Amino acid sequence: MAKMVVCMLAFFSSLLYSTTAVPFERVARDTGSQQTVSDVLHASLRKTNEVISHTTTALGSINTVHFSGTGSSSTSSLVLDTLPSPDTFIRAEDIETSAIEDSEALQTLKSQLHIFVKHLQRVQLDQVELKDDDTTGQVQTVLDHVAAARDKTKELQISLNVTANVMGHALDGTNEQLEIPPTNSHYNMKLRAFITFRDYETFLGHVADVFAQLLERERSP
Repeated sequence: MAKMVVCMLAFFSSLLYSTTAVPFERVARDTGSQQTVSDVLHASLRKTNEVISHTTTALGSINTVHFSGTGSSSTSSLVLDTLPSPDTFIRAEDIETSAIEDSEALQTLKSQLHIFVKHLQRVQLDQVELKDDDTTGQVQTVLDHVAAARDKTKELQISLNVTANVMGHALDGTNEQLEIPPTNSHYNMKLRAFITFRDYETFLGHVADVFAQLLERERSP
């Protein structure tokens, strides 16, 4: 019995020794991996250019399949009231001249990008309906390109939020209840697709210019 008590005391002593001999070590944050403002601006610019590429491809397929290449002439004067007006797009000169604050510019980009995402979603749903009556298989190509542009746009939304956060700007939420009403006219579906991607391509061009201007300013001594 005495031998057993000695063994137990030795066992607990070893536990005590090992606990006190090896203190808990905190892991420090890896500050070396933290993104800089230049990093996130460059990433957002690169992502914007990716979305532009997919948007241009989708617009081209919409024009070819739905308008036989005449979309620009047949829709040049048409607008969608639910889309942001080009007059409200943020431009590089707004940043260069400090006409508006960075926080306001980024907030406007976020809000307008959200509206375009809702329109892309509606266009995608329209293409699904158009595909059901298509016997050529061409609408499937349009649908694939529209879906790809929408997916890349979601990535751009994330990149924009990260950029604003690193720059120290807390952006307000967007109107998640925004819904684009459907239409029963197949022709109107085609028109909406072309106008949406036409205006979206223009919008993205300005977004790229804004990120480029912010990046140039950040890198200036």
